[in-house]
Amino acid sequence: MRSPLRKKKTTASGTARTGKPEQAHRRLQDLFEISKLFASFENVEQAFDTVLGIAARTLPLRSAILLELDDGRSRMIAWHCEGQSSETMRAVKEHAATAYADLIGAASTVSLELHEEAGKTTLPRQGGTQGNLAKRLFVMPLVAVHRPPFGTVQLEGAQPFDEMDLMFANAIANQLAVALDRDHTWRQVQHAARVREQILAIVSQDLRNPLGTVLLEASALAKKRAPEQRPGEIPEVQNIQRAAGHMLRLISDLLDFASIEAGHLAIKRKPQDPGAMIQETLATFESVAGEKRLRLTAHVEPHLAKVDCDRDRILQVLSNLVGNAIKATAPGGHVTLRVEAQGKDLVFGVSDSGPGIRAEDVKHLFERYGRSGQARYKGTGLGLAIAKGIVRVHGGRIWAESKPGLGATFLFAVPLSTVSPSQT
Repeated sequence: MRSPLRKKKTTASGTARTGKPEQAHRRLQDLFEISKLFASFENVEQAFDTVLGIAARTLPLRSAILLELDDGRSRMIAWHCEGQSSETMRAVKEHAATAYADLIGAASTVSLELHEEAGKTTLPRQGGTQGNLAKRLFVMPLVAVHRPPFGTVQLEGAQPFDEMDLMFANAIANQLAVALDRDHTWRQVQHAARVREQILAIVSQDLRNPLGTVLLEASALAKKRAPEQRPGEIPEVQNIQRAAGHMLRLISDLLDFASIEAGHLAIKRKPQDPGAMIQETLATFESVAGEKRLRLTAHVEPHLAKVDCDRDRILQVLSNLVGNAIKATAPGGHVTLRVEAQGKDLVFGVSDSGPGIRAEDVKHLFERYGRSGQARYKGTGLGLAIAKGIVRVHGGRIWAESKPGLGATFLFAVPLSTVSPSQT
């Protein structure tokens, strides 16, 4: 004898709940739609409005409350279904606020006074409730990696949630937490960028001009020397000039790095003679190398084509690499500059006979504030990051080769110009 067919379970609202396999498939589709919303939202509250509408298709929601701690301010956004009584809604809010205070209060010292807002979406009407209020409420914390809990989501059902309901709701809460944390981080990054731009504006405008005045006055003082003194022999003036010049270089580094980070570094390309740039760099550092008893040499491949570049910026890269090489090399050592063609690129190189660089340090050298753990000289830690930015703007690449105890070689390649030597 055949057993009678089982009737589908009916919700309090009178709608038939689908079987578990069908419901699970539908909720997977809903989660995919929800994940796309959270991945591309412009406003979290608006996105969560839409998400609640999607969730209400399979969850018998009577209310939803989002409580979030952001920038020291606590806020509550509440959504309710059609026909929800104000008395029940008040009790729901009190429960959510208590749970939020228990969670956030244990991990925060900021004020938990709530700023209340109303959600824009009204949830679909639900029928009579089953079970007391406490059994129909589900509170989920909002958490993210490396950050204390920063909020809660509370859902109220028309009847107690079953296991599948809880798993679905928890998945939504996890995606909401990730979206809120990403939004919070992005706003922090934007704020930090604005602050940095303001500081750099002050540095570039309010410090550069006074420093220029200091250097001019120092030059004037240097001319008022005693008869027995030669130009530049007044120690106090030399100290002023050295300090002011160092400060101007620091300011220039900060401004260059900020331009590179923002993608605004401007270059003026013109066909340039690579050999001439090598010789100019050599001449710039000859006296410094001589004072340290270093042998400074250059090897330029003959008949090189011109390179299409910003001459001043390429000289800046070469000066940075040669300056570092001189600082890293002990008296009696040598530093070599070279340039040669390799395929469609022109490759510049600066080699030294210094102590070399450990393999684990080489890969971080061109990061901001990246320095070898063996470096014995001081610097801003921005020089190589700036050099990398300049080379990249030219469409090239920069790298380092070294073995401890055998010196180091820094190389960078930039695309060659189409101008041939015969056209010069």
